Amino acid sequence: MHDEDTSQPARPGEGAHASSANWPSNEAVRESRTRRQDHDVLPSSSLPAGIRKDRTPAEPARFVDAEGYREEWPMGGQLEALSYIGINSREAWEVSAHVHDHFELCYIDEGQGWFAVDGRLVRVSAGDVFVTKPGEVHQGAASGDRPYRLYYAGFRLNGMPGLEDDYYRLGRSRAVTDEDSTVKTLFDQLFRELMEPQPHGALVARSCFVQLLVQVIRTYARQSPERESRASVTMPPIVKELLEELHALEGGRSGIDALAQRHHVSRTHLEREFKRCLGLPLGRYMRELLVERAKYWLRQPGHTATEIAERLGFSGLHAFSVFFKRHTGMAPADFRKTALQATTSTQ
Repeated sequence: MHDEDTSQPARPGEGAHASSANWPSNEAVRESRTRRQDHDVLPSSSLPAGIRKDRTPAEPARFVDAEGYREEWPMGGQLEALSYIGINSREAWEVSAHVHDHFELCYIDEGQGWFAVDGRLVRVSAGDVFVTKPGEVHQGAASGDRPYRLYYAGFRLNGMPGLEDDYYRLGRSRAVTDEDSTVKTLFDQLFRELMEPQPHGALVARSCFVQLLVQVIRTYARQSPERESRASVTMPPIVKELLEELHALEGGRSGIDALAQRHHVSRTHLEREFKRCLGLPLGRYMRELLVERAKYWLRQPGHTATEIAERLGFSGLHAFSVFFKRHTGMAPADFRKTALQATTSTQ
């Protein structure tokens, strides 16, 4: 798996097919032009234009066909924390840019593909694990000419505060490898319990799911040792709310003083709590988030630099250009030219 700078798969049989068998073009990384007509979405004025907010299931449902399997439950249903779980085996699977209010876990069982989360592109292949957090704009697709098989699950962890903190604390390097196949084994066992009901199967399924969540965190911890040193830090509600707000915004347009005022705390308290939990200053986190969002939009040929500057909340093109060059070493126009050339060379 390789970081280049994420995804609720469609229900079996739904969604647009990827336009290319290669790594994604700029057109593929941007939100899909083909909208799924029967997918529940919620509009959100705080999201970038064209990006949908997915609705969590309202009632139990099962979808099965030759290309996949999916179970859906309302939050607090059969497996409590689990909202949906499924397998997608479409070779040309693709999902457009979207956001939801829960975590999502993806496991690549076969083939290769890509995910993009808040503009950061990650190439993934069989054995890779990928997690997105609430409020993160993400999308993805299969790549290459080999069969593709994706396991996925959407969930909340309100009843497991320690585990919830660890998932919120995941860093920017979001994809890791299931080196000993433990994640796959737990996923497979969970699917068996759900697809072939046995006595007390819900209890076994719940146990498998909790083990799966813990194993994923352990995998991240092993491959990102610096995260272990912060494992005992309890993340207060204000930090979780702040993270959700920052990722739901276009890229951090609010200043820290405004954020503190909205959360009814002092700036000093907000910055101290954020650094205690995340290990880096709030201002730096916001800048990096804004830079990544700017890179995302600059990769899209349909938007001028002036439009991007306005979209991201800058006073004008000059302010945006100065900010971008200060933090990347490149002018927006140079970055766009390089990014488009790199995309063309992979097609």
